[in-house]
Amino acid sequence: MSDPVLETDPAGYVYRIGTEEQGLAWIGRESEPVEQPYPVDVEHIEHFVEGIQDPNPLYWSEEFGRQTRWGGRIAPWGVIVLTAEHRVWRPAWMGPPHETTTFFMSVPLPGNRLLATDYEIECFAPLRPGDRVFKSETLMAIVPKTFRVGVGHQVTVKANFRNQKGELCITDSRTVFRYRAAA
Repeated sequence: MSDPVLETDPAGYVYRIGTEEQGLAWIGRESEPVEQPYPVDVEHIEHFVEGIQDPNPLYWSEEFGRQTRWGGRIAPWGVIVLTAEHRVWRPAWMGPPHETTTFFMSVPLPGNRLLATDYEIECFAPLRPGDRVFKSETLMAIVPKTFRVGVGHQVTVKANFRNQKGELCITDSRTVFRYRAAA
């Protein structure tokens, strides 16, 4: 078996290219928790709920939130996407950008493209303005599959999002189709 190699797609995403056997050996692997680059803040909350036009006052008003069992303003689940936004550019003196590679790209498999196929969210505790978010992942499954776009593998990863107190707030289970783009 040859060693996996790294390959970059046109968008700049880096994939570890290997064999199906190498990828299957990764099932069950867990990543260490990594702090997301941006804490939850009011701007993230409002930006997300503006986009989905959600009028829930728990997302808009600290005063309203204090009158509920939550005791204050909370964030919708989708804010986890905004706490991990990639950095497009940083001054060189600040060092390299935060690493955002996931098992979808780092598991050694033949494919060099991703197509989302399934997404499930579970919420256990709210995130609040000021919370720092820590994400860890577990590679759950790799299944050979063929779709119209090509031959590849469905890869399922479960992510856990915890706050700075270590409380599990959100899990998401995502399945993507990882395949080789036609030449």
